[in-house]
Amino acid sequence: MKALQSSNFEAFSKQIFALLEADESMTLNFSGEETIFARLSNAKIRQVTNLQQAFIDFNFIKGNKVLNFNIPFRADENDFSLAVKKISQSREWFMDIPEDPYLVRPQHFGITHEENLKTLPTNEEMLAQILDMGGNVDLAGVFTSGDIVRATINSVGQFHWFKTRNFSLDYSLYNVKQKAVKALYAGSDWSTEALKANIKDTEFKLSLMNIESRKIPRGEYRVYMAPSAVSELLGTLSWGGVSMSAHKQGSAPLKDLWEKKKTMSPKFSLKEDFTLGLTPRFNSAGEVSAPVVELITKGEYKNFLVSTRTANEYKVETNFASEWESLRSPVVETGDLDRSDIYKALGTGLYISDLHYLNWSDKETARITGMTRYACFWVENGEVVAPIEDLRFDESYYSFFGSALERVTNFSELTPATGSYFQRDVGGVKTPGILLSHFKFTL
Repeated sequence: MKALQSSNFEAFSKQIFALLEADESMTLNFSGEETIFARLSNAKIRQVTNLQQAFIDFNFIKGNKVLNFNIPFRADENDFSLAVKKISQSREWFMDIPEDPYLVRPQHFGITHEENLKTLPTNEEMLAQILDMGGNVDLAGVFTSGDIVRATINSVGQFHWFKTRNFSLDYSLYNVKQKAVKALYAGSDWSTEALKANIKDTEFKLSLMNIESRKIPRGEYRVYMAPSAVSELLGTLSWGGVSMSAHKQGSAPLKDLWEKKKTMSPKFSLKEDFTLGLTPRFNSAGEVSAPVVELITKGEYKNFLVSTRTANEYKVETNFASEWESLRSPVVETGDLDRSDIYKALGTGLYISDLHYLNWSDKETARITGMTRYACFWVENGEVVAPIEDLRFDESYYSFFGSALERVTNFSELTPATGSYFQRDVGGVKTPGILLSHFKFTL
């Protein structure tokens, strides 16, 4: 696809920048993909879509005013004429908008070109393996594969380009009672053996779902959270939990940790780690983050995520976070709990594979609520007894990443972002499992 070649985006941008007047500057942000989407059910292909798309977001500054607009990009002559029309309209609209007191102007943050394009089997070969291994079970889900691009360029000479190639099989297995176990196999390195192990593990959990579900009374229980459940907990924390802007505005749920009024467990450490290669280090302004940003180290707050706009507003130092100051490539440090010892260490309690519907229940105390999901089990004396009916929880980050945190697994699972609303997401998380001495279920 021509639009996914860096030379075409760069050439188009230079044409646009040549149009700018003396008091004007501009940043162009590019996103594009070439993706196959294959929808599966009952271990058969039901629908296949080959998608090629690219867009350019314009951040247009005139004086102390800014406007944003977007156009599709096809790497042909129509792109330039459409952009010229939009620029002309923007110059008229500038007269009616206020100045931006915290304006982030384009700067030159260098030139980088990163492409992570590992060789994968053909889409046909990958799908054939999936269907062959899932042929004995009711497998339903979506397989995606292809290239994704993110790039930014501005009128003062900066240019950053990031291109990656990956795949994901986001699927569920169903038994005859239509109970499901959800799983994900994703990454940039395809392994037939890893796929086989992933499906076999999911089949084993599905076999446990044939046991009659047990209703667990509300209350506090010992709990093991699998890595996929921990990744959901991080997802909610990303909604203002590590944002300097949220902290300054009084809505940061971990303000007591920052102010040293409370602590978390010394077993808990969180960092932003771009060495995973799942997302670019640069943000939409072209500012380049450090490869690793320590956020919480051994239970103590080290840094907020700080965008330059927030830095301008509150007179603090930026670390070039995204505009939303949310986690882009978080990693939780591992511990010493071996996979083979999980059930024994849990003893009697709940094994939680996944969570969903998470949201804040009380930001002041960093409490969240949500539901258990899919393959969650009641365990007695280190043995799985039965799957459980869904439970609602209400707990604080100061508990499950703090006082209740007994152990952390010595392995992690990498979960690339699989969202595809409007376009495929970049990014992901790397999380271990955690063993908790207590966790509160309310319904």
